[in-house]
Amino acid sequence: MAATSDARASADQDLDRDVENGPSVENDIKQLREDIARLSDHMKKLGSRSVSTAQRAAKEGAQQLRGTAEDYQEELAEMVREKPLTAIALAAGIGYLFALISHR
Repeated sequence: MAATSDARASADQDLDRDVENGPSVENDIKQLREDIARLSDHMKKLGSRSVSTAQRAAKEGAQQLRGTAEDYQEELAEMVREKPLTAIALAAGIGYLFALISHR
């Protein structure tokens, strides 16, 4: 029991000392505000890096897709030049399917 009352007395003394040292709490609050401001700045920098990385990836993907589409266009144009009747028949068949789908 003596140890418990000694611990309580020590805690009470620490509490009294903390109350007396009011500026210490104010300093702690000031330090917390500074830490939060630094953390906020850090998060903004991370966010901007993430956005620029996403933009770069989107641009690269768009360029790659554009290149693939151009390749398909060239292949299709070559096929039409080599086999014009087949291309006309294929276009007519696709048009007929679209007509069937759109009338439903």
